[in-house]
Amino acid sequence: MESPKDKIDRPATQEIAPRAGVAALVALAVVAAGVGFVLYKRRKRRSLMKRLHDAMPEIDEIRASLKRPLERAVKVL
Repeated sequence: MESPKDKIDRPATQEIAPRAGVAALVALAVVAAGVGFVLYKRRKRRSLMKRLHDAMPEIDEIRASLKRPLERAVKVL
């Protein structure tokens, strides 16, 4: 024969168990997504030299931008 305690505890445990499992799966998915995002960002990080090199204009662009003003200055002189 079941005691009154068993009658009360079983339904409560049966209701909580699926919720706890779902909560654990959601927490695990969030942690996995966070780790994946961090690894993705770290993999795509460029070095300081690469970022500086990409920010600087090419030598041909510098020559082209200086050539026209220099030609005008030479004509004036």
